[in-house]
Amino acid sequence: MASKYKWLFDPGHGGVIDGQPQTAGKRSPVWPDGSQLFEGEFNRAIVSNLIDLCKNNNIDYYNIVDEKEDISREERINRANKQFENDKRCIYLSIHANAGGGKGWEIYTSRGETKSDKIASVFFQKFKEEFPQIRMRSDTSDGDPDKEAQFDVLVKTRMPAVLTENFFMDNFEECKNYLMNEEGRKRIAKAHFDAIVEMEK
Repeated sequence: MASKYKWLFDPGHGGVIDGQPQTAGKRSPVWPDGSQLFEGEFNRAIVSNLIDLCKNNNIDYYNIVDEKEDISREERINRANKQFENDKRCIYLSIHANAGGGKGWEIYTSRGETKSDKIASVFFQKFKEEFPQIRMRSDTSDGDPDKEAQFDVLVKTRMPAVLTENFFMDNFEECKNYLMNEEGRKRIAKAHFDAIVEMEK
């Protein structure tokens, strides 16, 4: 059975090449045991897990950034829009880890009522089911749980687009329990995939 959608995965920021992170900032503090998370590496690990899940379940996908270099937002948007030109089924999914002293999980869409809102609501519900004990950061003032922002990747892409912020890398418990933990990463990927499966029904 063919996929209803083609999922465009965008792991935010640059990865790590020869031990060197490719994006300034975008990292956890150095924790007491000497460990440190680099967000671009985490984002790519989640996308890698998602790709495996999609392959095993015959779901169409495309990795917008399969390099470890920090590809510009403009180039990411161009790549996504080129995919859309050839396949109008595309949905764009940008994956990140959060920072700024908070805790919990959240998802963003562009401002206003768009097709992205329904997608974001499905992702929100699947993360709530997978992580019932964590704080779900939301803005329900417009009747749905997603937050809204004018991020370039949400407003300049031509297809429905959402951006997930997967816990806080500067929160010790969340960083260690989810972001730097292999089982935690698998659960984060699974929650994304559960939402994709729900959308595919």
